[in-house]
Order: sequence, then C-alpha cells, then structure tokens
Amino acid sequence: FEDARRYYKRAKKGYEEQLGPDSKKTLEVTLSLIMVTCSSNGEIIEKLRPLLQRMVGALGEENVVTLDTLNNLGAGLQENGELEEARKVYESCLAGREK
Repeated sequence: FEDARRYYKRAKKGYEEQLGPDSKKTLEVTLSLIMVTCSSNGEIIEKLRPLLQRMVGALGEENVVTLDTLNNLGAGLQENGELEEARKVYESCLAGREK
C-alpha cells in the first residue's frame, strides 16, 4: 500500500497545482487516497463527509464520482454498524443514479 499511497499523493498534488483543488480529477484521486490510506471505517467516514460536500459543490449531486463517494460513505457506515444512516445514504445514492 505504501507505493499506492505515494503515487496517489503525487497525483493529488499535481492535479491540485494544474487543475485546482475542486477539479474532478483532484477529487477522484482524493477519494482513492482516502480509501487506500485510512485504517478504520471511522476514519474513512470522517474523511469522506467533507470530501462529499466538496464534490457536491464542485461536481453536483448526480455526478458519478459524487455518487461513488456517497456509496463508499454508505459502506463505511454499514461496516461501522450505523445501519439507519447507511440506509439513508444508500437511498440517496440510488435516487441519484436513477435520475
């Protein structure tokens, strides 16, 4: 995982410099970095929530990258035993994909 972490960090830095912090590419690689580097569901949830807000603002609620992040948040919540919140997140994700 150390190689992946290093490559994602390098890509994130490059995308931020060239495209800005809220570009689709930057946000995608940020998601990948979170998923590779976080060691617990709690940490994943903590980092995905603000990322999701950035994505909604920059890409919109129905963007596939935003919806993938929403799905990952739901999975983290489910694994963390937060089933009611996970259900709501999954339903939001499904509604966005059906549009």
